[in-house]
Amino acid sequence: MVRKDKKQASPAEPVVRARIWLLAAAFFLLGTAAIPGAASPFRAPKDVLGVTAILLVAGLSMVAALARGRLALRWSPVALTLVALPVLQAASASWAASPRLAVASSLHSAVWVLGALWIATTSAAEQRRLVLATAAGTAASSLVLLLQAAGWSGLGFDGRGGDDRLVLSGLTGNPADLAMAAALVLPLVLADIGEARRRWLHWALAAVLSLAVVVSQTLTGLAALALVWGVWLIRRRSRRLWIGAAVAVLVAAAAGLATGLDDRLQRQLWRLEHGDWYFLLSARSDGWTAAAEMVRSRPVAGVGAGNFSYVYYPSRVAWVERTGIPGNRSELATHFDLAHCDPLQMVAELGVPGVLWMAVLAVVLVRYRPRGDPLPALAAAAFVPFAALHFPTHLAVGLVPLVLVLGRLLAAGDEVVLAPKPWPRRLLSAALAAAVAAGCIWQLQTLTLNVWRGALEQALAAADGLEGPARVQRAAAVEAQILPRLPALPGDQPWLWRLVGRARILRSDAAGAEAAFRTAMSLWPHEEAEFGLGLALAAEAERIAAAGVDPGHRRGEAILHLARVCRTNPALLELINDPELRRSVAEIVRGSEAAGESG
Repeated sequence: MVRKDKKQASPAEPVVRARIWLLAAAFFLLGTAAIPGAASPFRAPKDVLGVTAILLVAGLSMVAALARGRLALRWSPVALTLVALPVLQAASASWAASPRLAVASSLHSAVWVLGALWIATTSAAEQRRLVLATAAGTAASSLVLLLQAAGWSGLGFDGRGGDDRLVLSGLTGNPADLAMAAALVLPLVLADIGEARRRWLHWALAAVLSLAVVVSQTLTGLAALALVWGVWLIRRRSRRLWIGAAVAVLVAAAAGLATGLDDRLQRQLWRLEHGDWYFLLSARSDGWTAAAEMVRSRPVAGVGAGNFSYVYYPSRVAWVERTGIPGNRSELATHFDLAHCDPLQMVAELGVPGVLWMAVLAVVLVRYRPRGDPLPALAAAAFVPFAALHFPTHLAVGLVPLVLVLGRLLAAGDEVVLAPKPWPRRLLSAALAAAVAAGCIWQLQTLTLNVWRGALEQALAAADGLEGPARVQRAAAVEAQILPRLPALPGDQPWLWRLVGRARILRSDAAGAEAAFRTAMSLWPHEEAEFGLGLALAAEAERIAAAGVDPGHRRGEAILHLARVCRTNPALLELINDPELRRSVAEIVRGSEAAGESG
């Protein structure tokens, strides 16, 4: 039985305070939790924590409500549109290159939508508690960033990379992740200032979050910050606030200049003057061109939800071969798991249905927004720059503030009460409880695999620094860990086989490495697999030639594979140790560059 009531200001049903505190604690930890030994110490653990917390709190709360015979939700066209997303993603599994990734993407979206629907049933005071916990976690990470900017290198998270600003990471991830988290939480903090009993706390949080965005030296964050404060000040229309904002801007600018923001701005201006758009946009065009190629090849249905990473490398190769424009990255990492533009990735993965879904969502958000509430405009100001140049809907530190915003918007909908009869109610409760348990096990396995992968990567890096028998022994130990677990992990075999191939190269087992990388390529066309295959073929050709036997076509095939992957990223040439082989591959890459320029 379903009953629909008119809009009410009070929540649909009382929520046990302990559940709110549990979710608030999870959202706080999400801003600070990291696992140093994991392959992705900042991102994967946070996502697991967020998904698990929502499953336990929201999922079990709904199970308890059904067991009592009455489940109340807030329903509106906005809710209907959000629920349609995981359904659409699940449907895309029927045509995706990797149905497993499409289903996983659908389940992931469903959990976050569940979180927004449940938060909508809580009271305004409980929602503010969740906002404060989220803001406090991000602020704690921001304080670590500020300490790092002052020269402190504690906790072992330095985030070192090719750019000095990557030394600043906080506990939310790289500077862009932290700036995004701070900018997306800021609208929630500002929107609650008028209703807060402790306004000083909200002002303090807003100041710390804003300062972190500036010190992160993330230009997208600066744009979002300026838009958020601009919208807020225009709505307030207070001369005193404008003066205070001017003083705050001067303080933030001074902090930014003191931590190297002026150097970053000068580099970007130099790139702008010299037309270096590739590095001006931080190599984002690699992800954009791959997405564009996906749209070109599959314009109607897309490549399938969650399949951007799976189809990325073949799409980049197709773009390079079709346009003659090679890659230009200056770092060894080549693979883009995400497009750095969420709307573009949505189009690449879901095609026309994805475009229609985004259009419907925009319309219903505008049409059914609470009148007079400053949050929708503030949230849009923060979200749009990052949606265009980053991936807020794919990171937990971006999804939590977005879910809190959506929960507040959904709270204005009509109350819908589900009151099924006893037997259907018991079956539905049992099914939902089983889904929650399965989801928690799924997340535990995800985290365990991530930590294991990080340990394997560290072991291979250590083996690479050794010589002789010690190197062979360390690499063999890594391979011995992986091979017995391969049959039980069918969905993870592509990266496992790539690690096996790397271990065999370190053991000088060229033939075994070739077999491993070929298997990896057949499971997931990936530049690391093709690069490793080229190196393995070259090593095998050298071994055969040393034995006085004609290596046949192996060296030519090695050059073919290496040239293809190095055209997408010439920086990989540095990893080819054989000078003659590197020279041969470099000539092909330079020839393609010259052909692209003349074309």
